[in-house]
Amino acid sequence: MSCRLLDTPLAALLDRWPLAERQARAYARPVVLSCSEPCEPIDPVALFARTTSLLPRVLWLVPERAEALVGLAGQRLPLPSVTSADRSLPDRLASAWRVLAQDVLAEGPLPPLAVTGIAFDPADERPDPWWHPFGRGQLLLPRLLYRQRGALAYRAVQAAVFPGAREPRLVPDWPTSLPPASSTAPRSLVQHELIELDAWRHLIQDALAAIAAGNLHKVVLARVRELAAADPFPLEQALRTLAARYPSCTVFAIGIGETVFLGASPERLARVAHGTVATVALAGSRPRGNSPEQDRCTAEELRRSDKDRHEHALVVEAIRAALAPLCTSLRVPEEPAIVSMANVHHLATPIDGVLHEGASVLDVVARLHPTPAVGGTPRPAALAFIRQHEPVPRGWYAGALGWVEASGDGELVVGLRSGLVRGRQARLYAGCGIVADSDPAAEWAEAEAKFRPMLEALAGG
Repeated sequence: MSCRLLDTPLAALLDRWPLAERQARAYARPVVLSCSEPCEPIDPVALFARTTSLLPRVLWLVPERAEALVGLAGQRLPLPSVTSADRSLPDRLASAWRVLAQDVLAEGPLPPLAVTGIAFDPADERPDPWWHPFGRGQLLLPRLLYRQRGALAYRAVQAAVFPGAREPRLVPDWPTSLPPASSTAPRSLVQHELIELDAWRHLIQDALAAIAAGNLHKVVLARVRELAAADPFPLEQALRTLAARYPSCTVFAIGIGETVFLGASPERLARVAHGTVATVALAGSRPRGNSPEQDRCTAEELRRSDKDRHEHALVVEAIRAALAPLCTSLRVPEEPAIVSMANVHHLATPIDGVLHEGASVLDVVARLHPTPAVGGTPRPAALAFIRQHEPVPRGWYAGALGWVEASGDGELVVGLRSGLVRGRQARLYAGCGIVADSDPAAEWAEAEAKFRPMLEALAGG
């Protein structure tokens, strides 16, 4: 499969490197350099899946909007040192990008762009070898960047030029061709629950006791399942399955080392464009019915459920409170809508507002993450409960993942309906919001429905 791409962005980057290095010495910090041009459309899934040597690599795909982004050979950007115990990792990421983006050198139609990922709870220090390559968070500048919106496609070469870097290092050229896709077939999986049903019941009983004592209003608890197959899981097939079955979701993947975190998220954390912010409160769900009539009844049950509406209202109010200091105005509908995916119905409330001048998508994320939809309320107590009671650290599951331009515009989603893949092994996660009248059996069934997207994608066929 030929990409038929020219080398002009790389040539332009090499030509402008000396200027960027002089500015880096003058500012005593790195300068972001980016050169881009229009190109012929490329299959983004193939570009991500078949360029396994250009690590770290990122895929962002919204089939319904015909939007795609592929970042290859990511360069890790420096973060400011922690000077205060109150300085959160999302806040440090926002500060780092604000400094780096203020004096970028850009040539061509694409603005410079970084990708980022943040753990669900960066304060959770429990070790987990599955998540070790990812760390608590990353701010990456893709050295090779492909973006597509509809029929328009662009590619760029980017670099963070450090003081004294008079010659570029590790700035790869675009691949001139992609290897053919490997053939795949349906596979049998060996599945192992890391939190068995009895342990799940005890976990929820502990949560209900904390809620009854007034320590929590809500906490989101996660199940974890490990998979094993006879052969390595085919990432390309899994990503195509997720894109085909969940076109309204954001299909994402980030590969660091031999491990790939991927999924199809139904939940936008924040999108910022031209001074406006859009997010969504997504909490309260039901598995889809087996027939059209049963499905309609299930959706109506969700709409009328006091338990789910209470859970949803906690998320709406927390988002409203978090965004208010950043916005001159906010619009929050009074009633949630039903949003239906292939596997579950959700209660959803879209929220949008006008930002104060200079606020970026990372500033919004620093206020929102993690939302009560994936953590709970009050946030400190919910996170402390999860650290103490959940036996398996979440890593980037239910974390924040997305991209940000030099202007501060960008989009991040919550890393849901997701899992880790490492060769012939995989680990999947699914969570449920626990409030005062939650039932362990019903929450177990809800998590089963949320496992389904990744199970279907990895099983193939």
